[in-house]
Amino acid sequence: MVPDTSPAFPDVTIDPAGFHIRVTPPHRLVDRITEEPDLFLIAHLGIARMDADAWRLSLGGMVERPREFSLADLRELPKRTVESFHHCAGDPTDARDAKRLVGNVRWGGADLAALLATCGVRPEATYLWAYGPVSGSYQDLPAGRFWKDMPLGRLSEGGVLLAYELNGAPLAPERGFPVRLFVPGYYGTNDVKWLCRLELANRRASGVFTTILYNDPMPAPHGGPEIRVPLWEAPPESAIVRPEPDAVVRGDAVEIWGWAWAA
Repeated sequence: MVPDTSPAFPDVTIDPAGFHIRVTPPHRLVDRITEEPDLFLIAHLGIARMDADAWRLSLGGMVERPREFSLADLRELPKRTVESFHHCAGDPTDARDAKRLVGNVRWGGADLAALLATCGVRPEATYLWAYGPVSGSYQDLPAGRFWKDMPLGRLSEGGVLLAYELNGAPLAPERGFPVRLFVPGYYGTNDVKWLCRLELANRRASGVFTTILYNDPMPAPHGGPEIRVPLWEAPPESAIVRPEPDAVVRGDAVEIWGWAWAA
C-alpha cells in the first residue's frame, strides 16, 4: 500500500504566489493551433520557478524498480508529439459553471507508458498519482501539495506524455517548466505542472484536488446517496468564434463557425 504522506519535494521559488489566471475569449481562437500567448492560463497555488539542471522526476510506489530521471534523461528518449485540445474544467467547486477556456496545441515529450515499463509496474497497481511542488490553500481549503490521479488503464489508449515542449518550444514557467504531465482528452487540471513525483497505487489519491475539488455530483442508482465523479475525460463541448461578441451582421447569408472538442 502506498502511503498518503507526500514525498520529499525540491525547494522552489513561487512567483507570483496565489491564484493566477489569464483568459482568452473564444473569438480570438481563429487558427487550428493556438499560439502560446493566446492559450488560457490558470495556476491555483502560484507559479513555480525551477532549475532545469537540478530538477528530478522520482517514480515509485507499486513498481519493481523505483527510479529517478533528469530532464536530460527524458530528452534522450524518443520524443513524441501529440496535438490535442487543452481545456479548463471550470469552477473546481461547481463544474456546471463552464468557462469555455480552451485551445488546441502540440505537446512534445517522452511517452509515459514506455517510461513506466522500465520500472516494472506491479499487477496490483490501478492508479497513477502525480505531484507538483506547489502547496497552499484554495478557496479557504488547505490543499497541501497539488496532487492528482488517473486510472492506470488510460495509458493503454496512448498519447500520455511527460511533456517538456509546447508548440515546439520549451515550456514556459507558467506552463509547467521543465516538465508537466499531459493526458490527451482529459481536462487541463489533470495535467500536473512542474511535475516532480509519480507513484503507482491501488487506490485513488486522497488530496483536496481529487476528493473535494474537480468532482461532479451525480445521483446514485436506486435512489442512494449522491456520489461524486472525478473530472477526467472532457465531454463534447463547443465555442463560437465568428461572429464576434457584439458584432453587427447584415446580409442574406451570415457565416457562423467555431470549434468543437471532446475526449
